[in-house]
Amino acid sequence: MKEVQPKVSIVLPTYNGARYLRHSVESCLAQTYSNIEVIVVDDGSTDATPEIVRSYRDKRMKYIRHGRNRSLPHSLNTGFAAASGEYLTWTSDDNFYYKEAVGKMLAFLGENSGYFVYCDYYVFHGENLFNRKIVRLPDTVSLEKGNHIGPCFLYTREVRNAIGDYDPETKLAEDYDYWIRISKEFPLRHLKEPLYFYRAHEKSLFVSRYYEVKIVDCLVRLKNDLIDIEQGAGLVMDILAHRKRGFYRVNRVLSGVLFSGTVKGILRDFKAGQISLEGAKMQLQGI
Repeated sequence: MKEVQPKVSIVLPTYNGARYLRHSVESCLAQTYSNIEVIVVDDGSTDATPEIVRSYRDKRMKYIRHGRNRSLPHSLNTGFAAASGEYLTWTSDDNFYYKEAVGKMLAFLGENSGYFVYCDYYVFHGENLFNRKIVRLPDTVSLEKGNHIGPCFLYTREVRNAIGDYDPETKLAEDYDYWIRISKEFPLRHLKEPLYFYRAHEKSLFVSRYYEVKIVDCLVRLKNDLIDIEQGAGLVMDILAHRKRGFYRVNRVLSGVLFSGTVKGILRDFKAGQISLEGAKMQLQGI
């Protein structure tokens, strides 16, 4: 009797991502490992996203649409609440998988009795897939220093059952926060093979909202006790100084003199639960 393959659920959140959406969807459906479901969560798109998704007739696809834009972590939670797979992952509407990505990650977890695997990946710019480079990730990640998991990963339902939902408060760093929470209970294992294509372009969140992302990263580390108030203030000071390119050394000193007390006060209030992460982010951005 043929052994039944475990199902893998791929959540694909999108918001006005019609430009690259087909490539992302088709990279999921073209996986050599066939027992998958692809759950597209449309976060209130106003472009051609609904028409693109509905043009597919593959029974492995599900389409869920939010009536209004609610943010990425909400979309992820919607998608995973509808997922039926024993293994889980998510991808972005502007990136895509290598055709053997799911199968290789699944096999790696089985061979290593693992719960969470992350992989190396390719980076390319815009439409130029041929001019790409490999990003090699470390075997042991130091999450207190940054989000070094990358965009290609797979984890078991046991992980989700233990960790729960993505935190909507951590918007722009919801994945980073989730990996930190997972790392406290499960080992994170590295598959040393590039299995994903990450598209760098000017409209990506990391590029278009770079300093905001960096501030949220810092708050996420503080929230999860990976850094203390002093360390957090130093990181924020670096971010403030870098906003004026070409004057980093001067700005770093000025930031320390002018804003150190203010930054530490905001971080203390956040850590004490007196202001939300969103509130702390807004105050830090306003300095």
